[in-house]
Amino acid sequence: MKMHGHGGMREARYAEASRIGFLLQRDGPAATLIWVRRTLAIYRRALLAPGHYAHTAEYHLTFLASCLEFRRWLAANGGYRIRATASPHLPV
Repeated sequence: MKMHGHGGMREARYAEASRIGFLLQRDGPAATLIWVRRTLAIYRRALLAPGHYAHTAEYHLTFLASCLEFRRWLAANGGYRIRATASPHLPV
């Protein structure tokens, strides 16, 4: 997942939108909502952990772009208004 500069941000946005589209078709909206929330939480924790590779120049902007794409999707799809049912062991 090497993506440098602003082109990398566009690629990350496309990659996340593509993954979300695939999950919507395969698993449906409720499971996709859970996945987006969980993955956003994982990526945010990575960005906040100083020793994580998400802090390297090679990946930092990619992680940020992915988080922004997840937030855009959640905002556009009611992800901030409703809570999907999730396993109590999974962060959402």
